This record gives sequence, structure tokens and C-alpha cells, in this order.
Amino acid sequence: MTVNADAPPESFNLVAQMRPALIKYFKRKSGSAVEAEDLTQDVLVRALTHAHWKSPSEAKGYIFRTAINRWRDRHRREETHGVTVGLDEAELEDLGTQKPPECVLIVREELSQVAQALEGMNVRTRTVLMLIKLEQMKVTAVADLLGISTSAVNKHLAKGLAQLAELRRYQDGQP
Repeated sequence: MTVNADAPPESFNLVAQMRPALIKYFKRKSGSAVEAEDLTQDVLVRALTHAHWKSPSEAKGYIFRTAINRWRDRHRREETHGVTVGLDEAELEDLGTQKPPECVLIVREELSQVAQALEGMNVRTRTVLMLIKLEQMKVTAVADLLGISTSAVNKHLAKGLAQLAELRRYQDGQP
């Protein structure tokens, strides 16, 4: 990959500002400072390679989406090479139990509905919800990352959770 030399200087500044948050994110996920540095470096190089953003908000979204994808790629690679990541003995025992096919179909349908609900959300609301609930980031970290107030993060989180709760009520047949 070649860094985009035509990238505006503010792209380099923005990427430099994002570095501490990325290191913290990867260190929390991997537990290793060295690995956090390597993953952060990969993300920052990718970000500077594709530095054609219209706004700082779009850039931050791109950078963190890249970080999440980079972590998932790493996790998938470890799984395909036979390394078990993040499973304790109780979880390993549960892997051997099979679910009836109808349960699998129900769960797949529910996941599909949740995915549709997430796609229907405002981009900022969806990003906040995913960072807090899936990536388990703190409200203050998300606020710093997205450049918004903690109050705004809480409002987006509440809005996203309300939309998912509405979906759940619909699935349960409640008005």
C-alpha cells in the first residue's frame, strides 16, 4: 500500500489524533501493547492510503470501521489457522451441543430483522450503538472518537436501543 501523497495535511493531523484511541481499542481487545501498535499502524496506513474524505466525521467513521474490520480479520485468521481465541472451557463444552434446526431458523430470522433495523438507523446512531454494545467501548471514549459530547452519545444510544426495543415488541406480537 502506498500512502496517498495528495492527501490534505488535515488528513495527517486527523489520523495522528486518532492514534491513541486506536491503540487503546486494540490493547483492550488483544491484551497486548505490541499487537495494539501493529494493528493501529495497519489501520492508519490504510486510512492514509484512502484519504478522500469529505469531512472529519466521515474520516473518523472510516478509520474506526477499518479498525473493527481489521480486528475481525485478525480474529478470523486465527480461527482458520486452528487457534482458539477467547473461549473458556465452559464455552468449549457448549460448542458440542446441537440446536434443533427450527431454533436455528428462528434465530437466523431474528438476526436478519435486527440487521435490517440497524441498516435503517441513522449512521451516527448505528455507529454509537455498535461501538458501545458490540465493541464495549465507554461513552466517553465514543464521544472522544466521534468528536461529539457524551450527552449526544447517550441520546444516540437511547434512540438506537428504542428502535431495537420496538422491533422486539413487534416480534413478540405486542402493539
